[in-house]
Amino acid sequence: MPQFNMILIDEADAKGMQVETHVAGSPLREGGGDETYRCGACKTKLLVNVAHRDAHGAVIKCGKCGRINIEPHHHHH
Repeated sequence: MPQFNMILIDEADAKGMQVETHVAGSPLREGGGDETYRCGACKTKLLVNVAHRDAHGAVIKCGKCGRINIEPHHHHH
């Protein structure tokens, strides 16, 4: 099961994007695939066992550290 650290962006960079808010203690989304995405700052698991399409374009504010994460682009084709 691959795990990816998400890319951190600043609040200013997230302007105009739809930011989803993660709540500490449980993943924002879980199930449907085999990829796990972690906060790029504190490594909290934000998306667990999801399909790549579920993470595509995701913008997530970590409920633990408050940083804004976007999906890493290193495995796009």
